[in-house]
Amino acid sequence: MIFRLGLVWLAAGGMAVSACAQSDRPRNPFDTEILVETFGYGPQTPARVDLTEIYQGCPRKDCIPSIDQPRYVTAERADFLADDDLILGLDVDGEQRAFPIRILDHHEIVNDTIGGEAVIVTWCPLCGSGLVFEPSVEGEMVEFGVSGLLHNSDLVMYDRKTESLWQQITGEAIVGDQLGRTLRLVPSTMTDWKTWRTSHPETLVLSPETGFRRDYFGRQAYSGYAESERLMFPASRRDFSIHPKTVVFGLELDGVSLALEEATLEEVAEVRFTTGDEDWLVRRLPDGTVTASSASGQEQTAIRLFWFAWYNFHPDTQRL
Repeated sequence: MIFRLGLVWLAAGGMAVSACAQSDRPRNPFDTEILVETFGYGPQTPARVDLTEIYQGCPRKDCIPSIDQPRYVTAERADFLADDDLILGLDVDGEQRAFPIRILDHHEIVNDTIGGEAVIVTWCPLCGSGLVFEPSVEGEMVEFGVSGLLHNSDLVMYDRKTESLWQQITGEAIVGDQLGRTLRLVPSTMTDWKTWRTSHPETLVLSPETGFRRDYFGRQAYSGYAESERLMFPASRRDFSIHPKTVVFGLELDGVSLALEEATLEEVAEVRFTTGDEDWLVRRLPDGTVTASSASGQEQTAIRLFWFAWYNFHPDTQRL
């Protein structure tokens, strides 16, 4: 499948609207205003976003507890996983780890070290977005936690050094001392357990023995959410040209934002397209990783997430 892309906005077909016009700001049912009372950020605080568009999802920071001392089991002992269970896979300097989404649904952040490199493994179940970052703040590797806040229905993280707030999908600090700084993205893979295990038989797997009492593999958290068109929290932009929870792979290449539906890669082996003067090839590797490679040798790993989430942060995106 071959496409040629210019700088024309192809994504929304004129169907983009503001979600803020569709829904009133949800009333905060909690006793504590996390943004103001916990983090101390108010209307006069410099920010990358409109602070009135940050919503509170739970009573306090860390109400969704990060995993800070992860334990692992071998692939052979990961009998709690089904072949089609979704995992977030990481391969750093020859070490592979798999993070079951059913566990991440309950924690959203894992602070870890792999291949001698500190990482934060992040997952937003409302956006279907799993990303891994290098947690460097002011030259120091620090832990991150779940703030209890959301922006554009996406996880807002905080670092435990400066308590700045960070947007998960962009990796950018949106308010606080680190305002405007961006975490380095570490390439990762979202795929099913069978695909990852087959390509990486020596992988370790995050153990359900997390130190928390959770029913990770009973009733699925957020059951039915991915099928519904409704969002749990407002998003500033909406596009109804396709189902908002359509799974896409997002790319930013030479200043152009692109989205490719996962269903397309299930139908064809590869997608070719051109941006500017550069020819690109998108394909899925045997371990499930989706990459874009150019004729000149550039390469980028795509991120997997729901369409509405990608579109919110890349409103000028082009759909392949």
